[in-house]
Amino acid sequence: MCEFTNWTEVTPANVRAALPKLLKEAEIAVAEIEAEKPTTFDGFVTRLNDAARVLWRTWADLHHMLGVMNNEEWRKVNEDFQNDIIAFSLRVSQSKALYEIAKSIKETGTRARILEKMVQSAELAGVALEGEKKSRFNALQVEISKLSNDFSNAVIDATTPEIADAIFLETMKHNPDRAKREEIYIKRVTRAPENTPRIAELLKLKKECAEILGFKSYAELSLATKCAPSVKAVFEMIDKLDEATADQAAAEKLEGEPWDQAYLAERLREEKYSYSEEELKRYFDFKDVLAGLFKMSKFLFDIDVEEITGDEKPAVWHPDVRFFKVIEKGETIAHFYLDAYVRPGLKQGGAWMNELRNRRGKDVTPVCVVVMNLQEPKDGKALMPFREVETLFHEFGHALQQMLTRIDEEDAAGINLVEWDAVEVASQFMENWCLDDRTGIVVPEDLKAKVKAAKNFRAATACRRQLQFAKTDMILHGEELVADANEVKKEVFAHFGAPMIEKDLFLNAFTHIFSGGYSAGYYGYKWSEVMSADCYGAFEEAGLEDDAKMKELGEKYRETILALGGSKSALEVFELFRGRTPEITALLRQQDLLAK
Repeated sequence: MCEFTNWTEVTPANVRAALPKLLKEAEIAVAEIEAEKPTTFDGFVTRLNDAARVLWRTWADLHHMLGVMNNEEWRKVNEDFQNDIIAFSLRVSQSKALYEIAKSIKETGTRARILEKMVQSAELAGVALEGEKKSRFNALQVEISKLSNDFSNAVIDATTPEIADAIFLETMKHNPDRAKREEIYIKRVTRAPENTPRIAELLKLKKECAEILGFKSYAELSLATKCAPSVKAVFEMIDKLDEATADQAAAEKLEGEPWDQAYLAERLREEKYSYSEEELKRYFDFKDVLAGLFKMSKFLFDIDVEEITGDEKPAVWHPDVRFFKVIEKGETIAHFYLDAYVRPGLKQGGAWMNELRNRRGKDVTPVCVVVMNLQEPKDGKALMPFREVETLFHEFGHALQQMLTRIDEEDAAGINLVEWDAVEVASQFMENWCLDDRTGIVVPEDLKAKVKAAKNFRAATACRRQLQFAKTDMILHGEELVADANEVKKEVFAHFGAPMIEKDLFLNAFTHIFSGGYSAGYYGYKWSEVMSADCYGAFEEAGLEDDAKMKELGEKYRETILALGGSKSALEVFELFRGRTPEITALLRQQDLLAK
């Protein structure tokens, strides 16, 4: 199956050997395009993509391996070549010749949007900069990239098995040994102290970058490519949800230290709804959940998911990794890898979806990867806490948007060009179906009823947790360079009622905003949630028990939110599905916050 990456050949040595040649070839190909000044979309955009395709794929493969099989060899290759890669990237994005070509080509529809975004991307990459400003801007990009990589690596190194995601949460919720909970909690929230100066430097350098480009703040620069119309609008959304949740969160408040909160909350939930998470886990063996997820996807979107095994399975980077194909009306339209289990010290924490290949025309189909950090099976079973079930559905929602695209232009296919504060819509939407009977996951009806009744248990507290992350992020990337990021965090977290210890270093492991794509963009989870809740609201209004209506709406959702990718703005795509602009009502209603 040569059409898929041979991961056994993706080694530090091979990547190190390939990169110099690929950089040279890409430079020559780009220079030829600049000299020839093509006048058509295919002659320009398609050819420009082809010019550096293998280079960018190789570099992306390296970063994939840093995420899932991290070691010193991979880090060294990344360190040795990142300056060259950044220099080439800036050389292309700051090319005045390419910029003028992009502005000169006239197109309509999806192609017009691609060209428009190319022009914007060049402007935000400093195409208009000259002399000292350009040199400084480019130097900043190198420094920021190195700091971000070092930040991420420090978090991986500091994350021992007992404080890895799923294991840590299980301990906090269920270990009755209070001293042990305290020990593990403190170990987790004081991780990576060496990241403190990196945070300060990252914030300073990003602000300087934004100012060089003419923006008042990095937050303003970040929002230039997002759905939210302004920094002010983001704060207004945060404030609106703050007000809507304040009284209820006060009523939900629990006594005790930070390491007591999850434990006490779980005992309270067990008492109030008469079931335990341990009891619920028995019904969510990973293999059953996966089958249920695929069955739900079949019901809603009329697709089949089949695993490829044996000799037909392509090479993978770890024996645990599985490989699947997605079939629609008898035709294989996409493939994905599933890397499900935790690997402390080698694998980044959390869960994510990454594209490995975008759709190009009718012949090149999407390939992506879904990564989780589940505990490894015991006695042949991998029992999942319900939150992990939701996470799997969430990440597969991302994968569906990547794989079910109908857009032939790769630059707007799948999640490409989907605004970052709308990219969580498809993922959050899928979380709503975890307990649907159509999954075929067998949970006793009385227990399922209790779980549904408990859906909004401490919902205000959960909402405010996200708001505190979003507001901290926006303030840190605001117009005023903060003297101490940790002090900002303390003040914001205290406002939202989050208990913490004095030596808390939460920000030092906040990879989303310091080494991921969410700098001045973490609010996007809530911005997206408004739209995803409103999407699900359409199904609620139609009657969730009506199979025919659900399938009809599922097809409409599939042909808009999942099919159109970045071919139109996320707001336009939403309006095509919903028939109107998004409203916050559905989110407040679904979380029982409307009256508040």
